[in-house]
Amino acid sequence: MNIPKSKDRMMLGILAGGLAFIVQSIFDYASYKQNISKRNYWSTAAGVWVSSRRQAKKWNGQLLGAWMSLGLNTVNGIFMVWSFTKVGLNKWPLKGIVLGSITGSITNAFLSGFAKNKVAPKDSNSVLSYTLTNAITGLVASWGIVTFGDELLFNERRVIAGDTLSTMPININGSVVEESNPTYIH
Repeated sequence: MNIPKSKDRMMLGILAGGLAFIVQSIFDYASYKQNISKRNYWSTAAGVWVSSRRQAKKWNGQLLGAWMSLGLNTVNGIFMVWSFTKVGLNKWPLKGIVLGSITGSITNAFLSGFAKNKVAPKDSNSVLSYTLTNAITGLVASWGIVTFGDELLFNERRVIAGDTLSTMPININGSVVEESNPTYIH
């Protein structure tokens, strides 16, 4: 099966963030239903904007939390595409887990740190569930980037040692990019 590849970094980040959002929602819902986490991620996100736990659990509070969660996952996806285009795709699963954990931890700190947020859980099981969810969503986002991103987005510029030092763009599969006069935008 030939999977269409995207050359648009922004759309690739949105796609990766959307995939991460879907997996995050499923994993978080399962964690909440198994009583591992006291509150689902959507309620916690909605708690920043609404004044009570009751409002956060209503359908419109859940919709608000889902929208905020989708937005944060999309920003993370765009950031991950930008990072991967700068540093390359080698060890992408590890990079995805680490970047997902970092951005998720920052997001959780913001969501819990607002004095107004009475919905954010303070127990260790909920926080550990969120942390594991963030690592998994980072892995899913990086998988989406690798799967749906065109390899030309991830050209690495390596210095080839020889008589003279030169920089040649190399694709992720190791082949040299065929260009007569390469132009690099910085």
